Amino acid sequence: MPLKAVLMALSVAVIWGVNMLTVKGAVSEIPPLMLTAIRFGSVAILLLPFTKMPSGRFGRLAILSIVFGTGHFGVLFFALSILDAGPVAIIVLLGVPFSSMLATYFFNDRLGWKRLSGMTLAFVGVMIMFWDPTMTDLQLPLLLVVFAAFMWAVANVMIKKLGNIDTFQLNGWMALMAAPQLLILSLFLEPAAVEAVFNASWVAWANTSFTVVMSSIVAYGFWYHLLKTQDVNVVVPWSLLAPVISVAGSFIVFNEPISTLKIIGGLTVLAGVGVIMLRKPPQQQEQGMD
Repeated sequence: MPLKAVLMALSVAVIWGVNMLTVKGAVSEIPPLMLTAIRFGSVAILLLPFTKMPSGRFGRLAILSIVFGTGHFGVLFFALSILDAGPVAIIVLLGVPFSSMLATYFFNDRLGWKRLSGMTLAFVGVMIMFWDPTMTDLQLPLLLVVFAAFMWAVANVMIKKLGNIDTFQLNGWMALMAAPQLLILSLFLEPAAVEAVFNASWVAWANTSFTVVMSSIVAYGFWYHLLKTQDVNVVVPWSLLAPVISVAGSFIVFNEPISTLKIIGGLTVLAGVGVIMLRKPPQQQEQGMD
């Protein structure tokens, strides 16, 4: 890739890697569902003035807001309020093999034995992390991360079926629909959420601002630009740097413990996801050989 594209891809990886840490810091003061509602509400306020109303797509965007807004981000933020940031950053990568599985059903995508091997490695890696003694009492939150990863994959299918839609239009209107549902859930399930918002420190608000502006707007803006202008198989592997940055940062910032099983499981997941990302679908390979 050109140097400008490389710098953009590196920036995205760093932002997404740091974002896992900022969310972890923010949920220590602001309840997760309320934090997610604030995130989407802020994104909507920042983007909607610059986007057109998506006529004819409101129904599908409403369903997407439930899947992506509440099912992915709401559940993921809740899990982060309980779990260390490092394991979450690795396990959420299961969204990649889940996406490949759904693509075979919805888009008739042929996996091939190498990508199937990558999927197997990814799931085995997560199982190894589940066996870690420090995770014995955290099985349910870990499963919630797996669920959040699956919701991300479902959202990918839904976004692809939306067809050609502007990134800011998609993010802005989806965020507008996700914020109210998350706010209502927070008011019911997090009775002290409003008080926590008013008592949150400037550090919590700085962390929240980072996830709203840098992750939701800047990083995704860069990412979709790269996907449109560069070879996808060259761009996507850069995202594997994000969990590495998250794991290293969680050890440095939060002093999170790193065990042998976590290291082995994490590397196995990264290897499996790497195989899936780097391996072109069989259809693309056959076209390249023609």
